[in-house]
Amino acid sequence: MFKLESYITPLLMGYLDKYVKLRQEDFQLSLWGGDAVLNNLDLRLDELEKIVQLPVMFQSGHIHELRLHVPWTKLGSEPVVITINTVECIVKVLVCIKQKTRRRTQATEDLPPGYLQSIVNRIVNNVTFIMNNLILKFVEDDIVLSVNIKSAECYSVDKEWNRAFVDLT
Repeated sequence: MFKLESYITPLLMGYLDKYVKLRQEDFQLSLWGGDAVLNNLDLRLDELEKIVQLPVMFQSGHIHELRLHVPWTKLGSEPVVITINTVECIVKVLVCIKQKTRRRTQATEDLPPGYLQSIVNRIVNNVTFIMNNLILKFVEDDIVLSVNIKSAECYSVDKEWNRAFVDLT
């Protein structure tokens, strides 16, 4: 019997593991119920620096709570929602930066083409990120500048910039 969870859960956890240091017990998590909560996670600082591409060096990064919501019965019409509650990052401003080349890798390249690939593409293109309570601390010697962002969201939109579930096929 074809179990969609056996393909989608490792895919989501693989994406997550790229940016967050997951523990072995986190990989045993089942998303079949639709929701999962991970607490007290450390961020992969080198990956953050690649994404941000600013003259800063991350000294620490911590997520207090990460929630995953997978609408299994409506994967073709509702997004997977990743909600991050309270992120704390401490960064140091760099004086001299080196140009880094930006590489994009296709995370789904090892999946066979066909129906499963189209489902995975649809899910990935419609993931919604919600971040609540982002705390950025810029540290320079004995000076600390703290920036707090209450909420930020990233979601797919249609041609008129309205929130929508998009199908790029």
